[in-house]
Amino acid sequence: MASKAELQEAVREVDHMLSNIDGKSGDSASQQHSPGSNTSTKSEDSGLDDGSKRTAAKQLSRRSSRMSNTQSSSASGVSAVLEQLEQMIISDEWVGREDAVNGHAPLAKTKSRENQRLSDLGRSLVTSASLKSYIDLLSSHHRQSIAAWLYGNTSQALSNQFRFPEALLHCSDTESTLSNSIKNGIGHAVKLALKSTYGTDYITKGWRAFADKGAPVVYVSPALHMDVASYLAAECGIADVVQLPKLEGDLTEIEGRIDHHAFEKILDEDLAAGKQPLIVIGVVGSTILGQNDMISKILEIRRNKHPFWLHIVGQAIAALTIKEPNSVLVHVLSQVDSMTMPLALWLGIPAAPVITLHRPVETHKATYREKLDTLPWWVASSYLTNKRITDIIENAFMLSKVMLKGLAALPQIEVVGMENPTEFANGVYKNRYTAPTALIFKYRYETVKKAAQAHKELSQKPEGELSHEATAQAEKVLQDELEYGDSLNSWLGQGLLSECQHLGIHMMELGGNYGTGFRFCPLEHSANLNSSVDHVQSFIRQLTDILKIVDSTVVARQKFAEFKEEFPSLTIVPIQKWAGVGAVCYIPSIVKETNASDWNGTQKQQISHLNEELVKALRSDDVAFSLGDCSAYGVCCVKFGMLSDPVDLADLVKVVAEKGREIENSPQVEYSFL
Repeated sequence: MASKAELQEAVREVDHMLSNIDGKSGDSASQQHSPGSNTSTKSEDSGLDDGSKRTAAKQLSRRSSRMSNTQSSSASGVSAVLEQLEQMIISDEWVGREDAVNGHAPLAKTKSRENQRLSDLGRSLVTSASLKSYIDLLSSHHRQSIAAWLYGNTSQALSNQFRFPEALLHCSDTESTLSNSIKNGIGHAVKLALKSTYGTDYITKGWRAFADKGAPVVYVSPALHMDVASYLAAECGIADVVQLPKLEGDLTEIEGRIDHHAFEKILDEDLAAGKQPLIVIGVVGSTILGQNDMISKILEIRRNKHPFWLHIVGQAIAALTIKEPNSVLVHVLSQVDSMTMPLALWLGIPAAPVITLHRPVETHKATYREKLDTLPWWVASSYLTNKRITDIIENAFMLSKVMLKGLAALPQIEVVGMENPTEFANGVYKNRYTAPTALIFKYRYETVKKAAQAHKELSQKPEGELSHEATAQAEKVLQDELEYGDSLNSWLGQGLLSECQHLGIHMMELGGNYGTGFRFCPLEHSANLNSSVDHVQSFIRQLTDILKIVDSTVVARQKFAEFKEEFPSLTIVPIQKWAGVGAVCYIPSIVKETNASDWNGTQKQQISHLNEELVKALRSDDVAFSLGDCSAYGVCCVKFGMLSDPVDLADLVKVVAEKGREIENSPQVEYSFL
């Protein structure tokens, strides 16, 4: 049995180390130069600062890692070892140094702890991880009793939190990435399903049980954005993993949901073939659009067709923890067999694993290690309490609610996946719907939709009426407009994302004809970033202001060709990844009769030189202009930037033409076109 003094000393030692690490890592981080700085004084040989710039981290070497045979006491020896460990954690300057000495290239340096500090809960979790190892040193009965108590209490606390009665807890490997941890939870659910379906035969006969009762089949939602087939083959020996067909809809290019009619047909075929439908992995609150598989339909299929295990993942599981969850949601999700969720991510706490809650299985008994692995969650749930966990989750849903209302009020913004955001937002505020777990939004560039519709209509014409030339032209127009729409959203991002870091908004590629958009998922970021309603409201105000510039630019772009017609010396040229009005090339009179495709190298060089001089002259008066590169013609051009007022465009085009003529006629410039 451990003495109280020993235990207290262990806790003090860990706490002392954490204090040193938090204190010294801040000092060393403040003294580090940027890795790309030309003025860095770091030694390339050692990877450490020299002279007065030396960091708090001590030089590490093979010699320093050896315990001196002449140490006066074992206590001082242990202190030296722990001190060296502290230094390794505080700074990563030593990484790769020994390899460099041996002739290998040093590893890339990271700043994994720069500007980081552990909260009280974080310190408690790190300390508890150390105590797990201490518990392993106890007598068998003592440590088994502790593990069983932790397992029972934590399972009960979290099953109550998620309104999943009598559920048991499984914790994924904390050393894994988030994606691998979720796979681990899914793998645990599959193993439970195997034990539930095949009983003791699976334990005693292994794969031979498959031959007796039919080979197991795993059915996976198309909304699960990870490959579990290879993982389940390696972990469980299951080769038959089926990704279910998507329910047809406008958004299937981005993300799909289970087509339950197609699933029924597949299920019938597998049963007829003598296979054993084992488990369905559904998604509630998908990663991109926050969509739900129709779990109620899958439960109905299970009742009417064949019993199988039903496992769920997804952000919407979090809605079970709020004070007044949707009664239908609770009723449906309480009937599943297991659920995996990144609760630590939602609560913004470090060092706690992904969790899986599952119904008890008669032939499954958690091991001592599995029970002890619940220790971090016993600490976290005890520290935060049921109320605090609920408050954190509710804050995330409130942020989504406020963001949705703000976005719905902006007609220029498209909330992807919502036909009528205003109506849905009103329903959320009246508690008819739960706030979405993820919001994807983007600038509503209507020209893209028109181009997509035109291309679709041409493509669907009968073969006899189909014009391949017209279809190719429609495809080109569509791609050009998609590219410009993406450029507009990228420009929005440049102006907004740096100002809304407290919200964790980021840009992502949506796929298909949807281009890029902004993703807001408060469950993933709000707890860690301390996001508040004020942050959301500030973002909406900034977005409203910047949209005025985008609107003006889009209007001006539509009139660009019209204004340019007054000046034959200007030619509109295509330019990629540019959100401004567009680009023109000033063409000298001596080559204006020559098609751009026929320009020779000398002509291109002289045209480029003229336009370079033109941009220099223009920028001395107005920074709205910049130099561009038209790859289609191989010449430089004049780019028009974003406009706050479309009325200004006519004057700007006129200025470019007049200034270009002035430079062309300048006696200081000579042109020799061949």
